[in-house]
Amino acid sequence: MAKRLALILRLGAIVFAVSALALLITPELFLDFLDLEEGSTGYSQELIWAMRMMGACLLIASVMMPLVAAFASERALRQVGVLMVGICSLLSLLTFIAPAPWGNGKVVFALVGGLFVLAYLYGLRGRRRKY
Repeated sequence: MAKRLALILRLGAIVFAVSALALLITPELFLDFLDLEEGSTGYSQELIWAMRMMGACLLIASVMMPLVAAFASERALRQVGVLMVGICSLLSLLTFIAPAPWGNGKVVFALVGGLFVLAYLYGLRGRRRKY
């Protein structure tokens, strides 16, 4: 079980890192992918700044996840797995209620979030306790 959770954390870190780099480098492309509505002068500087800040936060997570996968105990991996089920569920929910039409970007993000929820649940399956 610990190996499964570690692998899922590493895969999630790759997804977060790619998203973080996209948000930091080209937040407008990311907003276009999500099909968010542009104003008459394009996206506001505040929204672009917020996307870059989100990218920085995702970058932190993408660095920490493989470290946890490599060095955490089995108990800690289980705890992180449970937390990630909640976090991925929240990300999926926020994707569903995002103020954007249902386009390719929204569908992709909802599917990726849902797949990670299922992956973490699979990784948590079969936990063994040592008494």
